[in-house]
Amino acid sequence: MDRRKVLKKIGCGSAAIVVSPQIINILHSCKSNVNKYSPFFFTGDQYQFVSKIMELIIPKTDIPGAIELKLPEFLDNYIVVVMNQNDKETILRRTNNFIKLILNETKKNNSMEINSDDLNTQLKKYLLAGNEQTESWEKHPKSLESEVYNYLIHIRSLTLNAFRLNEYIGEKVLAYDPIPGDRKVCLDLKKTTGGKRWSLL
Repeated sequence: MDRRKVLKKIGCGSAAIVVSPQIINILHSCKSNVNKYSPFFFTGDQYQFVSKIMELIIPKTDIPGAIELKLPEFLDNYIVVVMNQNDKETILRRTNNFIKLILNETKKNNSMEINSDDLNTQLKKYLLAGNEQTESWEKHPKSLESEVYNYLIHIRSLTLNAFRLNEYIGEKVLAYDPIPGDRKVCLDLKKTTGGKRWSLL
């Protein structure tokens, strides 16, 4: 995946994580957890699988990637604390369906054998699909491919929103003012922040 294209879309997503006290607590727990993480929602294998997807969406370059930023930990906690039961069941079902689809196509035996190349092939197929193909998936919402498509769109949205909320990204990458003061309106973002989105922290 093209890192520049992914980062460019960070400010364009329609779905956003609302910064509530619950979310702040999740952010602090991810930051303070120095030991090996044990997932609360996903099984160990599912968690490793989802982590690989998130790292492909936000890979390590000149800034840390999803795994180093602990975005998978944030997502696992976010699902437990914030999502309702129906949403939990949906994301779990779609995770398992995506694993089954890749295992069928690659003839591999379990999710731990799925590598980054296998996942990258699927991300390109679904996230870079043309309008005609995506419209076809949207017209047949119960098909396996439609489930996978909607799952990856959802995971990408959650990953990008978690990225924006991360403390390191908020302070080191986005436009950050620890003590906001003056309120200025109708200003060119290029002139005020160098084109960077304002940090939510």
